Amino acid sequence: MRAASSSPIPETGGSSRVQRNNGRLLDAAVNIAANEGWAALTFVRVAERSGLSRRPLQDRYADASHLMAALWRERCEPVLAGVIERSLAASGISSSGSSQAFVSELLTVVDPDESLRAAAELLMIAQFDSTVREAVVSTLGVKAAAWCDPISTDAVTAEAGKVRAAQNAYVVSLVLGLLMFGRRSATTGQNFLEPIDALYRALQDPASPARLPQDDFAHLDRPVPFETGDPTTDALLQSTLDAVGVDGYDQMSVDRIAQGAGSSQGALFARYPTKLSLFIDATRRQNGLAARINAAAIGELERRYGGGVAEAVAIREFQRPFRAPLRAITLEGIRVAWHDDDLRQAVIDELAAYEAEVAKADPASYGSSGWFHFGFAIGVGVLILPILHEPCWRLPYDVVTVSILAAQADVTA
Repeated sequence: MRAASSSPIPETGGSSRVQRNNGRLLDAAVNIAANEGWAALTFVRVAERSGLSRRPLQDRYADASHLMAALWRERCEPVLAGVIERSLAASGISSSGSSQAFVSELLTVVDPDESLRAAAELLMIAQFDSTVREAVVSTLGVKAAAWCDPISTDAVTAEAGKVRAAQNAYVVSLVLGLLMFGRRSATTGQNFLEPIDALYRALQDPASPARLPQDDFAHLDRPVPFETGDPTTDALLQSTLDAVGVDGYDQMSVDRIAQGAGSSQGALFARYPTKLSLFIDATRRQNGLAARINAAAIGELERRYGGGVAEAVAIREFQRPFRAPLRAITLEGIRVAWHDDDLRQAVIDELAAYEAEVAKADPASYGSSGWFHFGFAIGVGVLILPILHEPCWRLPYDVVTVSILAAQADVTA
């Protein structure tokens, strides 16, 4: 994890010029974070974009990590927290809401503005930068704990508190998932009205929490093994994902990848011209392998316990604390794809191929493309929520997943 070198340098002066410069620097940082990403958030780039010298940045922030932490606190977190708070209120979980208001709030993250896109970038890199993570956890993380901790929900009974917390966690996950997943063109134009309406109905009539089966999804303990036919290539692909899970794509080095594979940089570059081309191939292959193995595991649980219970178990297993590196690998593939056309297209193509498989194999259960992408958005969101509130894996998500299947049947009938 990248640690900051020192504490933030306090700002001095309260003149209008200082305030204007602060605003220009943060405006530039928002634009870069939203459109270019973590690697571009340097003092040099922010100074150029703001039209100022590096001196104002150096006077205010110890390093780029502290700039990003300030950007999160002052510009990004209030916007994202506001969307989540309004979505929770519109959901009708703990107050009067409406399906129309719920849809309206959620659709703001399907087509996010620049502040929300910057918030998504910073939330993702909090996995690898300790200074940004502290800013995220101490702000939105505190709010997530209040939403998703059964004791903090003000419910009358302990069981009601668990139900309320699980409902809140599901909605927060959906907001986060639609934000992250919605930045890809695969989601553009999707009709989410039916699934969101079904969720709204499910939230009004939650199922009673049940004791979930203890299936541990052991296949999630490591990325799915590659089988390219070349052991060296397999080792390089695996080493790439291992490095990404610890350091993130921008911080991992080619030398570390080669060493982790027991190989050399020469062998790596003989197969892949750049680090990015290696990561694209690893991400494309892993997404295809993992989607099918996860679907098979969930399908087996569905046959034994029903679809709602299977989905709840899957959420629990993906959110277990020791699986943070695996979650990071998946989320980095999404984040880097925001800023690279080749990776974005590879991810979209792989997802489209998998969607076609699902629709062909079980057309009766497929529903529509909107339902398919809604499900993937939830799948992404439940990977992000533990960044904000790690104990969320203990929640009884079946109170939502069981009831949403019944609501889906009503909506699509």
